Amino acid sequence: MDGLVEIFLFCGVLCYFFNFRPNNMVDVLSTRLQEVYAKWETRTDITRNAKPTTTRFSLDGLRRAGEQFQRRKIHEKEQSRKIRQSSLFKIKETEPMTPTMKQKTSFLRYCCYTCTPTSRDSLVSAVTKQQRQQFGLNILVVKSGSTFFSKVFNYVSQVSNFKRFDYPMVTQTVLNNEKLKEVINLSACEIANNENCNEKKALAKAKIKAKNILLQMESRCSDILLKIVAWLLYKLLPSFIQSAIVLPSQVELLKKTNDTGLPLVFLPLHRSHLDYIMISFIMVVNNMRNPLIAAGDNLRIPFFGWLLRGLGAFFIKRRMDAVIGRKDILYRTILQTYIMESLRAGHNMELFVEGGRTRTGKPCMPKGGILSVIIDAYMEGTIEDALLIPVAMNYERLVDGNFVREQLGQPKKMETFASTIKAMWSTLRGHYGIVKIDFCQPFSLREMVKTFQAQQNKAIIKPLSEGSLKSSISSTSIYGTDIVVEEHRQLVDRIARHIVYDSSKSTPIMSTNVVAFLLLSRFRDGCTLDKLIKAFDLIRQELERSNKDVAFCGESIDIIKHALDILGPDLVTRQRQEITDVDGQSVESIIAIRPMLTLPNVIELSYYSNTMLVHYVMDSIIITALYAELQSEINDPVAIAENNITIYQHSLIERALKLCDILRYEFIFCRPCQELRDVVVETIQNLSYTGIITQKEETYLEEELWSKRYAKSFDDSSDEEYYREQKVQKVQYKLSLMPEHSTRMEFLHTILRPLIDTYICSAFNLRKLVGHSLCERDFIQEVLSEIKTNLDTGSFSYGESLCVDPIKNSLKLFEKWDVLECYMQESLKMFYLKEEYDKDQAAENIYETVAVFKWTRNVD
Repeated sequence: MDGLVEIFLFCGVLCYFFNFRPNNMVDVLSTRLQEVYAKWETRTDITRNAKPTTTRFSLDGLRRAGEQFQRRKIHEKEQSRKIRQSSLFKIKETEPMTPTMKQKTSFLRYCCYTCTPTSRDSLVSAVTKQQRQQFGLNILVVKSGSTFFSKVFNYVSQVSNFKRFDYPMVTQTVLNNEKLKEVINLSACEIANNENCNEKKALAKAKIKAKNILLQMESRCSDILLKIVAWLLYKLLPSFIQSAIVLPSQVELLKKTNDTGLPLVFLPLHRSHLDYIMISFIMVVNNMRNPLIAAGDNLRIPFFGWLLRGLGAFFIKRRMDAVIGRKDILYRTILQTYIMESLRAGHNMELFVEGGRTRTGKPCMPKGGILSVIIDAYMEGTIEDALLIPVAMNYERLVDGNFVREQLGQPKKMETFASTIKAMWSTLRGHYGIVKIDFCQPFSLREMVKTFQAQQNKAIIKPLSEGSLKSSISSTSIYGTDIVVEEHRQLVDRIARHIVYDSSKSTPIMSTNVVAFLLLSRFRDGCTLDKLIKAFDLIRQELERSNKDVAFCGESIDIIKHALDILGPDLVTRQRQEITDVDGQSVESIIAIRPMLTLPNVIELSYYSNTMLVHYVMDSIIITALYAELQSEINDPVAIAENNITIYQHSLIERALKLCDILRYEFIFCRPCQELRDVVVETIQNLSYTGIITQKEETYLEEELWSKRYAKSFDDSSDEEYYREQKVQKVQYKLSLMPEHSTRMEFLHTILRPLIDTYICSAFNLRKLVGHSLCERDFIQEVLSEIKTNLDTGSFSYGESLCVDPIKNSLKLFEKWDVLECYMQESLKMFYLKEEYDKDQAAENIYETVAVFKWTRNVD
């Protein structure tokens, strides 16, 4: 108690010098005394009464039962709280002691400071600091009002108070468009030539055709229908979704954005058919104008097509050109005009920049067709500007089921009325956990276009005159020159890739993603619950330090159990096992957790794991490149004994860039405004901070030092790049062989192994094209058959390699490398090898280029 007396004396001195009021002095003393006493009681009572934390057994890896350990920690925290509350020093009631961990602010993915610095600073400042610190809100919960009607019929009351909006039709405006009339006349001439009819009759047919296209395409958004569906969603969504979370700060930001009067363009990544329903629901319940939604015409099915049209959907053909190799100018012009006139009329827009839903769980490469029309609308002057809003959405369990059939090479089943009813009934009876929606910071289309145009002009030796690109863009999509079209295509592609990159980085990370990722990359053979908890805690800390949107909270053991329940026994198995002593008596039970590695279950499990890939892909690229570069050294007993395995930085960079090139259609590795080489160098430096590799000190001979001093005496800026390159080539890293670093490296290397195995198998099958041609479908089946054979023989260890999407991407890669040539034959895409590669040795060289990245330590 001597320490308490000293505290009293010290506080008294403070009171004398700083003239504290008596009441304030009592508050300070009471708070300080409670903290000291709580710590003192914790050191005595809790430690004295706590049960031993070590088990009686020395079995490796099973000494502690994870669940018991976690529960014991919670029990001790509760005991500490009770002691503090029953303290003798209850001078006055106070708040619990301030936690040592900093409170986490709500997540917001800011727009790019390089490309859109003005947008980055403009709208976020309108949201107060207090609002930015709020946590997620379940939008499915409605608070009861003060009146009797609102208490009894709270959902009806809520919907009736929604703000009313008008959604004007633009049918006649589109048909009166001068550019469309010109294209209709061209179409009439074509009809007259093909059908041998007079010009008047051909023009009437062309007009009827144009009107029918527009009527099948256009949206008929209804404010009344939106409110009715909102009421239905309030009733139905809670039956299969635990909660739908959105951050109030992001909603407030959307409202501020909506107040600007500019059209909003929502650009979500596409995972489920529920995506557009949730975005519309959020807009309606927060009194904002619902966007018009670009939907595939495969959804134009009886009743549901009418319903979607009334909720804002306008339907686009999945194949715009009826005749392969020939553009349908009339259809394209109607689509372009409809979107432009809708923007002019004040509609917001929503389009999926990936095109369709992701089949693998990873973001898809962007398709910029509809986005290019919106960019045209700005460059033509149809709209002054637009605010682009990347959106990321994630589900603990995918509502749409899975895409296993398609990944195994079977054709997609088209949506029908019966299949939709069956899917809805199955969904309503399921349990899909939590849905989280994240809206990234909106940014100005005008600002990003100007930034990229300035970068394009710097890259062109003879830049176009100012404004030439802007003045001719709209017509170039129909009649234009190749130069302008290519510039416009690159502009659209860069913006689209930026959007997909930003959205992927802001995608909420669900507990099911982390658990599936750990089971497939670290614990494929299974693990105990305590090991999974430990690994889960580590990866959770990494994500939070990196400011990722972690969409779960609470004790790890409860989070993991919830994730296992959501994934279900088809994807993850749990078995209780008994631990016996030397006498064979059961003394303790543990829970063993194993992923289902059999086909097709492992393909579905990999869907949830792949969400994590974007956060670890660059680290995995570097480690895989490191393994490929040091194949002989790592397995050399002499090099290992000397502990002196080194690699030059420039060799590692080049090897990593080659792997990035191979996987160019799988990932967007950096923003378009960044240099990939700089990102690779930064990743290498970050890995050196972890101790996996350490940079060796540079050593120079006396002659080298003299030459460096002599070179510095010249002020020749043209040699600066040369000397920088020379410095990079001299940087050398030493590989750490410590067990914890080796385990980390193997973990990072495993992440990309399924993809690399698929690409290796695809490259291996190129030799089947020597002297032959195959259609895309047959080639894919050949690769799938080869992968199955390798899995059966044990040459491949990853069942998730059996996947159609990476095979298609590998074909795109070989086309990009000018290895393959493609042509259309009776609606089939045919592939054959180019002349210089149409030989066995050339095909073997392509295979070896990819296969070098398969190698792994002491496995292959």
